[in-house]
Amino acid sequence: MAHGSGKDKIKGKAKETLGKLTGDRRKEAEGEAEQAKGAIKKKMSGGHDRTPPTAP
Repeated sequence: MAHGSGKDKIKGKAKETLGKLTGDRRKEAEGEAEQAKGAIKKKMSGGHDRTPPTAP
């Protein structure tokens, strides 16, 4: 169920780093929020990045 939690974390880290490099506090905060979103998605899925396939 947590499809994209890893993507959110990576994308968030990139935004945060870009914000730090350019002095853009808003971009930095967006990145931090996106990383938190990814962490929450991962936690809500039981710590798995992907849901295992179910047998038919």
